[in-house]
Amino acid sequence: MGPWQTFVISVGLSLDVFAYCLYKGAMISEIRKVELAKMISLMTVFQTGMMLLGALFTQIPAIHNSYTSVNRLWSFLAALTFLAVAVIMIAKAFHRRHRKIEEQKQDEYNYRIILMWAFLTSIDALIAGIGFGFMGLRLLFTAVVIAAFTALGSIVGIMAGFLLGCGPMNKFVAVGGCLVLIGGVDMMVNYLTAVL
Repeated sequence: MGPWQTFVISVGLSLDVFAYCLYKGAMISEIRKVELAKMISLMTVFQTGMMLLGALFTQIPAIHNSYTSVNRLWSFLAALTFLAVAVIMIAKAFHRRHRKIEEQKQDEYNYRIILMWAFLTSIDALIAGIGFGFMGLRLLFTAVVIAAFTALGSIVGIMAGFLLGCGPMNKFVAVGGCLVLIGGVDMMVNYLTAVL
């Protein structure tokens, strides 16, 4: 997996967080920097931590020791993992596309709800982390890229929601799924050309 695929998949994963932050940004009547910094930090830590947890799963001795003997199988599983993440994100966007969102200003920052959303938006990153682990990537580089795009997506999402409202939220989740799909398809094509 090349750096461009890591970037594309990281951007795709960050758009799920972006969509929630867009929603949250539409609900606030003023930007409070300290509160937003806490929220952005939570989102970034969860997204990066879940990706690393997924990658750590591939380091379990029974899985890791078999990696070298069935290297091609793990490459295939990594491509399938990214394809599954893409399908989940796109399905999530289409499932919610007709849901009407009522925008009401709520300036409270309920951290139990924010923690729940940080966890829910990072499930895709957990699954992607398994794919990254199967690919044997440099996890520090991947974690930094995911953290940077998640933090940036959170900031831009909050500002866009604050200024524009949350109407385009599901479109961004679908676009994120499409970006992850592009990375997954490219990995699958690389796997198939190596095998055939």
